[in-house]
Amino acid sequence: MKFKKITVKCTSNTAETIAYALHEAGSMGEVFDDYNDVKQVLDEKRWDYADASLFDVSDGCAVGGFFTIETDENTVLHKLDELRKNDFADFSSMETSIETIDSEEWENEWKKYYKPFNIGKIVVVPEWLDYNAVGGDIPIKLNPGLAFGTGMHETTSMCIDLMQRIELKDKRVLDFGCGSGILGVCATALGAGSVLFADTDEQAVTATYYNCKINGIKDPEVFLRDVRELTEPADVVIANITADVLTAVEPIVRSALKKGGYAIVSGIISDKTELVKQAYARDFTLKEHIQKNEWSAFLFES
Repeated sequence: MKFKKITVKCTSNTAETIAYALHEAGSMGEVFDDYNDVKQVLDEKRWDYADASLFDVSDGCAVGGFFTIETDENTVLHKLDELRKNDFADFSSMETSIETIDSEEWENEWKKYYKPFNIGKIVVVPEWLDYNAVGGDIPIKLNPGLAFGTGMHETTSMCIDLMQRIELKDKRVLDFGCGSGILGVCATALGAGSVLFADTDEQAVTATYYNCKINGIKDPEVFLRDVRELTEPADVVIANITADVLTAVEPIVRSALKKGGYAIVSGIISDKTELVKQAYARDFTLKEHIQKNEWSAFLFES
């Protein structure tokens, strides 16, 4: 099966926003190639072994988006050109290239860059790597497959951060738009009594079942359907989607929660932060707001 890969050469400061634009234009997954990220890891000595090639300095960074072969690339290019009108960052250095690749190449490309990393006491570990936990670390094995959610993106890592700021022991958790299932798997590892994984994408459901299996979660509750069909409310709802969707589904999130429960919402680009905050302020009390680069996440109490 063939896919289109649209790669944008850019700067570290604009990479996240460009990735978001690619996602909004229909990208089914994004990969980053940024030497500054590698340099930070090397400088902080957060590695046991590093291939010699990692010490080769490269200029700038690039973001690649993967699209179906039928995608009209002019539509994507127009979306990228719209970024040049923004004044919060300099997008003038963007250079775009387009190529056709096989699905296997796409599915394996990101593995080159994916290594174990900590988010609080959670350690996200690629399934194909061995890892020995130290101290109080809680390792989570993951193979995202074709579903969104490796933990490396700020929107996902902030959800995992916020989960560790509330009591999850014996709670019922809803992973709303579960993607790879990483958030629900983390909730289980943090002591949740039960986790319901819900998504409307078949690839997400397949990835979630697989990641539950490799983490020893037997008979997980995974649903390929609308959350509004669920009848049992949760103590905690976690939704890492996009700002516009989060705003639209606020009534659904509210109805899916028990009184006094928590909603963790993420996937919010900076210029949509107030939009989401105001939408949830009607029915929720804001407890935490954290931000990484151009992304925000909220912890609300119902």
